[in-house]
Amino acid sequence: MRPVLSRGPALVALVLLAHVVGCGLFKPRNPLPGGGPGSSCLTPNTPDNVVVNVIDHYAAVNGITCYTSMLDPTFAFHPDAADSIEALPDTVFANWNRDVESRVVSNIASDATFHVAVFDSQYAATITSPDQRTQTRFYAYHLVIHSSKPDTLYRGHADITFFQGSDAQWHITQWIDRRDSSGSRTWGYLRSIYRVGF
Repeated sequence: MRPVLSRGPALVALVLLAHVVGCGLFKPRNPLPGGGPGSSCLTPNTPDNVVVNVIDHYAAVNGITCYTSMLDPTFAFHPDAADSIEALPDTVFANWNRDVESRVVSNIASDATFHVAVFDSQYAATITSPDQRTQTRFYAYHLVIHSSKPDTLYRGHADITFFQGSDAQWHITQWIDRRDSSGSRTWGYLRSIYRVGF
């Protein structure tokens, strides 16, 4: 005679399994905002990853932490000479370090309703140091910002120096802004009009 098995525990197990699968336990989670785990802020283990983070996160409220983490503590921004002269007697570009850049990008992000940053091409060959830990790249860029300010399209050249630290991660140490032949305002000009309140 065969033993009679109770079907109750097996039925309960099947119902629980269906509930767990249906609740999304095995579905991927949405990225967290603000550069935390699960966000699209790439680890800066190559200069290319730093560039992607700049393009994707500049002027975005939820990208400020990612963008500013790409800046080395020694970061310095240098405007186009003509922009600097045009700003006189104001010395808005003086002592532009990481702290200034972080506050300016926060001001831009809080005012912008739409933004697109693009490095269109490299207009000169990359310069790499003999120890391979420093690179200077020469980008032609355009930037579109919709905000309370009148200009929305900015174009120019950015000479950006990347440095690889002892942790093998790359950060931006220097950004030199230059006008191009388009006659458009530069990224440096955009920065200057948001250096307010400090």
